[in-house]
Amino acid sequence: MQVQMSDFIPFLSWIRAYSRRHVKADLVAGLTVAVVAVPQCMAYALIAGLPVQYGLYAAIVPAIIGSLWGSSAQLITGPTTAISLVVLSSLVRLAPPGSEHYIELAFFLALMVGVIQIAMGVARLGSLLNFVSHSVILGFTAGAAVLIGFKQIPNLLGLKLEKTSVFVESLVQIANHVHETHLITFALGLGTVAVIISLRKLRPSWPGTLIALVVIGGVVALFKLDAQGVAVIGAIPQSLPPFHFPNIHGLEIEVDIADLAPGALAIAILGLMEAVSIAKSIAGQTHQRLNVNQEFIGQGLSNMAASLFSGYAGSGSFTRSAVNFSSGGKTPMSGVFSGITVAVLVLLAAPLAAKLPVAALAGVLMVVAYQMIQTEDIKRAIRATRSDAAVLTVTFLSTLFLHLEFAVYVGVLLSIGLHLAETAHPRIYSSVPDLKTGRMVGTARSRICCQMDIVTVEGAVFFGSVTFVLEDLERRLRNHPRMANLLIRLHQANILDASGIHALEVLLDEIRERDGGLYFAGVKPKVFQVLKNSGLLREVGETHFRTTTGSAIRQAMRESFYPAICATCEYVVFVECPELKQGNWEVLGEGVRPRKCESQRQEKHTT
Repeated sequence: MQVQMSDFIPFLSWIRAYSRRHVKADLVAGLTVAVVAVPQCMAYALIAGLPVQYGLYAAIVPAIIGSLWGSSAQLITGPTTAISLVVLSSLVRLAPPGSEHYIELAFFLALMVGVIQIAMGVARLGSLLNFVSHSVILGFTAGAAVLIGFKQIPNLLGLKLEKTSVFVESLVQIANHVHETHLITFALGLGTVAVIISLRKLRPSWPGTLIALVVIGGVVALFKLDAQGVAVIGAIPQSLPPFHFPNIHGLEIEVDIADLAPGALAIAILGLMEAVSIAKSIAGQTHQRLNVNQEFIGQGLSNMAASLFSGYAGSGSFTRSAVNFSSGGKTPMSGVFSGITVAVLVLLAAPLAAKLPVAALAGVLMVVAYQMIQTEDIKRAIRATRSDAAVLTVTFLSTLFLHLEFAVYVGVLLSIGLHLAETAHPRIYSSVPDLKTGRMVGTARSRICCQMDIVTVEGAVFFGSVTFVLEDLERRLRNHPRMANLLIRLHQANILDASGIHALEVLLDEIRERDGGLYFAGVKPKVFQVLKNSGLLREVGETHFRTTTGSAIRQAMRESFYPAICATCEYVVFVECPELKQGNWEVLGEGVRPRKCESQRQEKHTT
């Protein structure tokens, strides 16, 4: 296989043909995204337990790298609400939020996440996400929204409480200290929410969140409310993201890697699920072809860049990606422009954030939390199937009452488990040809051939389903102890593995003990190759494999039917039955003679 430079630097394939006519659209979209990203990423850093500048840093280099190395033209990478919450949950037990040790752990966590995602992309594991239900994301996002909303209540009320990742403990702390509410802080938080909501209704095209923060920050500065007990963000470094390799030598690395691994894997999986689902949603409207494995690598490199440039783990942002798309972004250059613009804003406007109240960012997050709950999608998922409803509900409750990284595992494993449970029970049913049309139809209870059952298997015959398939077919043979032959229709079976071959061998032995034959119809090429490679094709006999059910039935009649049984059978199952009952076996072909009954078989069928 020839390796090309574009395999390592994918943006070469589009940047060489980048058209000037896209520059204006991408630049406008990038500027618009940056205006949304600045207040969002500052607020998300608070969720993660980090100083706000680290949220801004995570929206600069990671956004550029994610756009250049990813697969989607409109996906914007950076801090997200759900990932920020899992970061806090993963680190709060290891160090005090905001401390130097905590920040260093956040950098190292992003590095671990990036390595995991790149490894998954290189291993081409993108198709695994097809087995994870969208209900996992819906349930986790709804649970995360509830957690974010309640976790911001202390900041909104001006309460100084100990940070905890346990939902119930947060509720108890808030209830015990609600009487300590700082009214000015509370008013500023509510004012932020009011401005955002009002602007969205009256001027939806305006950057409502940014305007709200500027207005509330101006009020604090004008009336010097920080001197009256209002907590403010404080000075933000007026600099580009500093390059910083995680100081692993300063950490108790053996302990920390073990403690960080569950969270890193959960963030890697959740981040990929978020990014791919957002990219697919946009691609459904732009008709862009996505390379999921390349997106895995792009997200991984983005998180590694976050680690090296003083950011923290992130993923594709639904809000900023939607803004990019709706603002007319045509190519990944819009994401590059977005990252550059955020960097410029940090350099120029960082001092202006010094008087920004923490309550204002809490108000922003309360609005975000409300928007995160996708009511219509949740209703649709609950109504769709019991499996979707179960996955959504269990993931939601796990998010509230378990550590978040384990809530991700619970949702993913339950989703995969229910999928496997469904595939482990393929549809198996008996059928007979309609005497008028010849089409295969379900058997009436009274009309079944005395010598052969025709069974259709719809689904994979693999290690997960083989027990169910074998037990079902053996039960059918037990219910008809005088039936010696079995025809298995595999028109709808795409997978057969070694476990399935073993089950067919067991079935073949039982059929041969009855002095009968095992036949197959409609075997697909991929399944046929497995039968051939395993040697079962030779053992069963090539004549026992037919393309159509009709030819397989006639082959079984020629080779394995006994005339004595046909003569006494009370049913007419096949169009050939009347002739066979009268001993006219040449209806099956010129020169065909019936199989001679052995004495043992005759005794069995005459008793």
